[in-house]
Amino acid sequence: MKLIKKITPQGIKPTTKIILTEIHSVLDKINEGPFEQFFSSILEAKNIFVTGQGRSGLVSRTFAMRLTHIGLNAYCVGDATTPNIDKGDLLIACSSSGSTHITCYIAELAKKSFATVAAITSQKNSHLTGFADIIIELPVQEIRTHNKINGSIQFRSTLFEQACLVYLDGVIHLLVTKLRSSEQEMNKRHSNLE
Repeated sequence: MKLIKKITPQGIKPTTKIILTEIHSVLDKINEGPFEQFFSSILEAKNIFVTGQGRSGLVSRTFAMRLTHIGLNAYCVGDATTPNIDKGDLLIACSSSGSTHITCYIAELAKKSFATVAAITSQKNSHLTGFADIIIELPVQEIRTHNKINGSIQFRSTLFEQACLVYLDGVIHLLVTKLRSSEQEMNKRHSNLE
């Protein structure tokens, strides 16, 4: 049996420590200003809709699932059972670049329907933010190469998606605290068709 030569310059632990440091660095630079409005808009919304493409879309779907677990009406744009968006509703649109065509188009449709639009992006002056009432900027530079010159060892918008997931998990924790949601109540709302 041939032994496989070590192909990485470092092990998994040092690599994950670098990634965690990168995520912490992004979250540490977030402007706290828009958070209160974002938090209030979630609590006040009749319905909450989430959208995003690719892995940003997966992060937004994770957030919608958690919102449902704590008893809020949350929907993923594009699902067959998603209702109409209307005044009093909230759309949360996640896009690192803020220029993803379909995400911007959905934000525009929500705005035309008089819903509140929250954009989570790394580009505060993007096409997406032009439709937003609330802008959550995660200060991540888009990564174009596989080196650390641009601030991350990771591929493209990976750091944005990771920071977005942690940020939204933080929002969920604060919502659970505010709403005094119990583990028992949340477990009752968890899918049992699995």
